[in-house]
Amino acid sequence: MYNSTSSATQTHLPTSRLGRKRLGAYLLEAGLITPAQIQVAAYDQQVTGKKFSEVIVDRGWIKQQTIDFLIERVIKPEQQGRRSAGVFAQPVEPFEQVYARRKHELLNGSPDREEDLPWTVD
Repeated sequence: MYNSTSSATQTHLPTSRLGRKRLGAYLLEAGLITPAQIQVAAYDQQVTGKKFSEVIVDRGWIKQQTIDFLIERVIKPEQQGRRSAGVFAQPVEPFEQVYARRKHELLNGSPDREEDLPWTVD
């Protein structure tokens, strides 16, 4: 088994376009597969068109029962908790974009009110 407290916690865990952790991230955190196995499975997935879970089961790395358990007892409850807390309500705009947009507004507009002006604390 893979020790999840090693350098794997410092690497980027796979996420979906919505920012949710993917199955591979959960398996990696649980120490059930390695980063190398995730890479191999992702490649196999592209080549064969199979689901990630099908690839790792076919390769014999994880049993289907383990994946089913993880999905039902960990992944679904975690994602439902985030959804009910509003985590997926709207995408977060990166700070750099907010800063650039706000800077542009302040430089190109003529703020009429004092609260529209940038301020700093010295």
